[in-house]
Amino acid sequence: MGFQTFEITPSTPGIRLMGRMDYEQLPLALDWTGSGMEFRFRGTDCWAKMEAPAASPVMWMIVLADGAPVTRFPVEPGIRMYPLLLGLEAEQERTVTLMKETQCMPGSPEATVLLHSLRIDGELLELPERNKRIEFIGDSLTSGEGALAARDNMEWVTPWFTSRGNYSWYACDALNAERSILSQSGWGCCWDYQHTEANNMSDAYEYTVGVLNGPEAEARGCRKPWDFSDWQPDIVCIRLLTNDNNGMIERRSFEEDREKVILGAVDLIRKVRGHNPQAKIVWILPGSDCRPELAAEAVRRAQGEMKDVFAFTIPDYGPEDMGARWHPNAEYNKRVGLMLAEFMRSL
Repeated sequence: MGFQTFEITPSTPGIRLMGRMDYEQLPLALDWTGSGMEFRFRGTDCWAKMEAPAASPVMWMIVLADGAPVTRFPVEPGIRMYPLLLGLEAEQERTVTLMKETQCMPGSPEATVLLHSLRIDGELLELPERNKRIEFIGDSLTSGEGALAARDNMEWVTPWFTSRGNYSWYACDALNAERSILSQSGWGCCWDYQHTEANNMSDAYEYTVGVLNGPEAEARGCRKPWDFSDWQPDIVCIRLLTNDNNGMIERRSFEEDREKVILGAVDLIRKVRGHNPQAKIVWILPGSDCRPELAAEAVRRAQGEMKDVFAFTIPDYGPEDMGARWHPNAEYNKRVGLMLAEFMRSL
């Protein structure tokens, strides 16, 4: 054994990339929640060279060994070598996952994490395949906003986001599935929580990182049309319409907008089906205070046009389930993630 350094590219043997990114741009940019890499190695130590082009907002990363969390850390401005695991038993094998905890920040499109290289003291091994591929389209509930903070915390800050303490992680972990997350706090299917129609996940879906705009985002490929042949999911989970409902409350426009929301949700299902013809589509209904009947009606209409479209209901979260800013904590995320895994297994 000895030190080996590997440039991180889509073709580097033994490294699996996670999440949407422009594969033609090096170093690779980690923008979406849960984007990153995993690898399997035998040896004592491993590091990753990463870069934060912007000092703020701070982007956070997490390291897992065989699925268990080891450490979380912020990526500091500039290029640095970060230790992932040190002082291990040299003859043991383990799978290491490095992924971004913090979601995209549309207000600061220059903020990202650039992944340069991997350095190990040991041997890079073949990485076992996952059983399934699952894509998640959502809002702050899928970005894991607030899940790591104490109950009633009201800070909107990057450390409280999480890709690990997140229902999608628990579901994919239970199913041994690869995961891709497209989620943005405050955004909906048709508009955001303030009824801003430009901020919708349906239009964003067809781009590599469709929630980011501006020269910095364009330079790293965020505005490129996504090549859906690169990563075909077996299941697509949609968890939207909470913010569409909030936007209608903001505008006091429920009667005016009810049919628009249903049609917008049906159109998103059609778009997902068009790009992923073999995938099962699961709409995770909003909470009982956010008019889940609108999503249920959209699913019913879509089922009249195509097969393999489903609605899934999860329990509401109460005061005992709260993290920051009225969002559910990691314990609640685990509970509903395992429920979702059982539902997807039944499909």
